Amino acid sequence: MFTLHDQLRRDTFAVCRMKLCLVQLMNDSQYPWLILVPAVENITEIVELSEKHRKQLINEIAQAQRVLQHVFQPFKLNVGALGNVVPQLHVHVIARFQEDGAWPGPIWGKLPPKPYDDATMRATVAKLQNAFITRV
Repeated sequence: MFTLHDQLRRDTFAVCRMKLCLVQLMNDSQYPWLILVPAVENITEIVELSEKHRKQLINEIAQAQRVLQHVFQPFKLNVGALGNVVPQLHVHVIARFQEDGAWPGPIWGKLPPKPYDDATMRATVAKLQNAFITRV
């Protein structure tokens, strides 16, 4: 049975479920930052997914990018699957701006996270959910 890794559960908020992936919002208000987690048990690498699931993952990454473009109008979109801290396969899809505190470098370790306040988190999740539902 598939379960979300404890670290991801602690660090993110649920946005929606796509055909393959759970979509989570990272609890760092400095960057619109989605985490896509394929709901497949015991997978740590993309290469371990079936060909069908790999294709679906690429389609869902593209959908997440479209949503972030629509909702936030970023300068650039970053996508990465690192897994050095959390072994469960997950893909980061991050909206980046030239004004963000880590630009132009990677966001990891640059600034301490700034958690969302409750109202902003709820509003952000609602905007994201609406964009995923309307398939922008």
